[in-house]
Amino acid sequence: MRKIIRVAAAVAVLTMVAAMTVACGGKEPEEKEPTATPVSEATNTPTAETTPTTEATPTAEATPTEIPATPTEVPATPTTEPTEAPTPTPEETGEAEYEATYLGVKDYGEPETKKENIEQFLYRFSVGGSEKTFSVDNSAKDADGNPLYPIQNKLKEGYNYRITVKDDVVVDVTESGEAAAAYESVVKGTPGEKTLLNFIKTSLMPVGTTLYVYGGGWDWQDEGSAIQARTLGVSEDWVKFFNEQDENYTFRDKDDNVELRDPKTSYYPFGAYNEYYYAGLDCSGFVGWTIYNTVETQSGRDGYVCSSTRMAGKLADRGWGDFSQELMSPSENGDQPNMISATGEMPCLKPGDVVSIKGHVWISLGTCEDGSILIVHSTNGHMSRTGQPGGGVAIGAIGLSEGCEAYKLADAYMSKYYKEWYRRYPARLCNPETYLKIEGEVAGRFTWDTSSGNGLSDEEHVQDMSPAEVLKLCFGD
Repeated sequence: MRKIIRVAAAVAVLTMVAAMTVACGGKEPEEKEPTATPVSEATNTPTAETTPTTEATPTAEATPTEIPATPTEVPATPTTEPTEAPTPTPEETGEAEYEATYLGVKDYGEPETKKENIEQFLYRFSVGGSEKTFSVDNSAKDADGNPLYPIQNKLKEGYNYRITVKDDVVVDVTESGEAAAAYESVVKGTPGEKTLLNFIKTSLMPVGTTLYVYGGGWDWQDEGSAIQARTLGVSEDWVKFFNEQDENYTFRDKDDNVELRDPKTSYYPFGAYNEYYYAGLDCSGFVGWTIYNTVETQSGRDGYVCSSTRMAGKLADRGWGDFSQELMSPSENGDQPNMISATGEMPCLKPGDVVSIKGHVWISLGTCEDGSILIVHSTNGHMSRTGQPGGGVAIGAIGLSEGCEAYKLADAYMSKYYKEWYRRYPARLCNPETYLKIEGEVAGRFTWDTSSGNGLSDEEHVQDMSPAEVLKLCFGD
């Protein structure tokens, strides 16, 4: 009888334990983040607050039955993130960084300071109010082993930089200081929009705010496109330089007199290296920048600056249009007083044509009824109102007198839309005997292919417009 009672009691106890297990869910606890379950420092087991225990009270006669405890996982101690190695000190690397203002090449303009002696050049910086001179690391080479001069192609006189110097050699430069506000052009082109109208609009963007600098738009080594000529938009450097000058600016010789030549007051590349590549544009730098901003959609790609005399032919070589050395065609207007040619011919130049002559390149905005030609170009032959040779990117005219139609258009638009420029420079009349003279085998005229899809499209039929119609379309007046 007692055995039966004991067995019954044991069964009762087991039944109660089973019921408790079901009530607790019958599963192991879900894993939690290490911080969710506090651990007792003394026992390394969960505290009573986080793991409540339901006690079972067996009957007095029952043999205690041990219920295995559900194992509790102890949260792993979070792994400490590896500490970065300390940055080497200047004493350890031999390098030092300075906030500095670039002052130019030492002894600029002196006979010994020429491109052949580049490895001996010293570069002047203002550091903490004192002038220091350093050489520059020229170890970077292109695939053919030619120096790339990446540091010199960033240095601009009067600009602030953070420079890294090792053993008195500048190994890195980063321009510092606040960026200038972007220049708002009167006429705006759209990068990558391959239309003839956009090409002409783009050519007008630097007008009236970009001075002529010999080598402007070329790189420091004077072999290809500068950073500015491979950048979308009008360069802040050109605008800044223009605003720092006045009508007495000269790109080289004061009063156009070689005896008054002074490297300290001019912006010519004395020594055959291009110290002022960034400050403005020369003729081929201007056309190269215009092409880049018409066909490219991002900065920093290969540029289009090349020899002015060869530029028209180079564009044709790309398959973008036709090259010709013929600028004139028979005309019925041969008796007009402002006609350029007295032979019964007149210019047949179309808007958007690029014309290379010996030592110069310009963009046609079309031929007027009287045979005069409206153009846009960057020229150093543009005398200021105080007689200084300089000029820059402007709308001009090729004709026989200021009474020709092209000159009247140039004067009207420059005076209306570019007042500060016009205060310094009158509209320029260019000599047709010079601007329409094709010499040699490489100079000539390039006309865009507007029909095959290889060049620029011309939905607006700009090639058939007069200069007055082109300007009206571009300026919206």
